[in-house]
Parts: sequence; structure tokens; C-alpha cells
Amino acid sequence: MKDFKVDTIRLVIRRAAWLSILIVLLVTLVPIGWRPATGLSPNIERFCVMATVGVLFAAAYPRRFWLIVLTLSLTAAIVEPLQSLATGRHPSLRDVEFKSLGAAIGAVLGYAATFPTGAVSPPLRWPPAP
Repeated sequence: MKDFKVDTIRLVIRRAAWLSILIVLLVTLVPIGWRPATGLSPNIERFCVMATVGVLFAAAYPRRFWLIVLTLSLTAAIVEPLQSLATGRHPSLRDVEFKSLGAAIGAVLGYAATFPTGAVSPPLRWPPAP
């Protein structure tokens, strides 16, 4: 019998992951005046937001690490040019770089967070088994 609590937590994380990417897409495509701001550098904001998305997706789908990194990076690269349709927005390759780096580092953190659950095992064990 499956553990109901683990399944429920995984479902909540998966829903949060998909909701987070939808929010990022929405905020990326709205006019600049509607974009929320924290007072931090926009590059730090981009990095942190995509790191959060990466954590959520890697925790939700721990066996899909490379697919998550690639998909989130491609999503950033595809959506960024669409900003030219929004008033006051200026797409930039630098923005894609920060978003992709954030997604990759977030995915690493989310993947590492799944080790204690047993969903995946660490790629390297130290010390090595005899």
C-alpha cells in the first residue's frame, strides 16, 4: 500500500510547480508597470524566482532532472522574446542567462532535497561502498 501522506505531499508539490511556472510566464509577459518588484536587482529577482521554480519541479519530478533543467532553460529562451509584445518590456539574452542559471541551481537543490525521501539516491556515495 502506498503511503498516503507522501503521495499527498508530492501532489501538492507538483501543483505548486505548475502554478509557479504559470505565474512566471504571466509576469514575464505583462507590461512593466504590472511586474512585481522586490527592490532587489532585477537579475537577482529573475535568478531567485527561477531557482524556486527549479526546486519545485525537481522535487516534484526527481527522476527527470536533466529534462527539467533543459525545459526550464528553453522556456526562458522562448518566452523572453515575447516580451517585445508587452509595453515597456525589453527582452534580453542576459535575462535568459540569469533565468536558466537560477533554474539549474534550483533544480540541483530540489534534486538534493529528494535524497532523504528515497525517491532518488545520491549520484555519488562517500565513502565508497567496500
